Amino acid sequence: MPEDIRRCTRCILPESYPNVDFDENGVCRVCREFEEKHAAVDWKAREKKLEKILDRYRRRGLKYDVLVPFSGGKDSTYTLWLLKNKYDMRCLAFNFDNGFLDDDALVFVKKTARKLGVDLVTYTPARDLLNKVYKRALEATGEFCAACVVLMPTAIFRAAENHGIRLIVAGFSDILEAPPPETSYMDRVCFRNIMKDHFDMRELEWDYFFPSWKRMFKVKQVNLPNFIPWNLPEIYRTLNEELDFGKSMKDVRYDCLGTPHSSYLFRLRTGFGKYEYLYANMVRAGVIDREEALEIVRKREPKGPPDGFEEFIGALGCDMSVMDGIEEKSVFNFKTRNRKLRDLAIRIRRLVP
Repeated sequence: MPEDIRRCTRCILPESYPNVDFDENGVCRVCREFEEKHAAVDWKAREKKLEKILDRYRRRGLKYDVLVPFSGGKDSTYTLWLLKNKYDMRCLAFNFDNGFLDDDALVFVKKTARKLGVDLVTYTPARDLLNKVYKRALEATGEFCAACVVLMPTAIFRAAENHGIRLIVAGFSDILEAPPPETSYMDRVCFRNIMKDHFDMRELEWDYFFPSWKRMFKVKQVNLPNFIPWNLPEIYRTLNEELDFGKSMKDVRYDCLGTPHSSYLFRLRTGFGKYEYLYANMVRAGVIDREEALEIVRKREPKGPPDGFEEFIGALGCDMSVMDGIEEKSVFNFKTRNRKLRDLAIRIRRLVP
């Protein structure tokens, strides 16, 4: 990570961040927009809205009230703990194994589900098909993560439908985790356009294309951090006391073992790394000190190809020629869903019970 690059004086975003500018105090555009958007959130009103949603689905299903995507990370674990112990929801924990999950995380997932007394389902797609999709995504867009961005939510919705569950509650925080919209985007239209000349779409239909009308009217998804304050120090304290989580704020990381490789590829294309925007989000939200965030990022962001990078690329069926011209590759080179239609669909989905 370059030491001489200009950074926001409030968070840690570098000057290489897209469309960034700094005011007279050195504060970046993203921090200023954050203040405008999140400074006056009425969390009491939001939690009341959450309770109404949960009341609508509580004890309405055959066996479960809610499906909880459960990776074993801090957010999904806390979401599951809250829904079970504070909100009295009958939970089905759903673990998606894309082949890049740490073995310790999988052990923790099983142990925690037993401790909480909730049922657990794990879905592991066929590795051969996954690798073919990862390979095509990497060749076309310079990243392999696009495959999971579409696959994971489809698997979650499929599991909910298969178990007669109409509510999904996840632990994704827009404030803390949302990637930069200027560099990261994926929808099913874009994904189809990336894959269509390389696959029989029927081969991908089950894993990648959950019907839109079912997303709209049959299964509702919400993210818990959008309704209650997501206090990371409190989350770690609770998880360590209640579930032997064994981690601290310094251990905040992506759950996927592919992240060092994807962050390196991301940096080649954008000029900054995934951990930089993750920890910038956290500093902006006030859950970690700026200097501490900088120190963690210095240690974690790969300065060059991570250990085993060529072997990792090879396991996806590629050779190093896939790196040729990577700076010009992007998901934005492919047609996506009409943004106005997408935004309208999102608004309708939020209103539908």
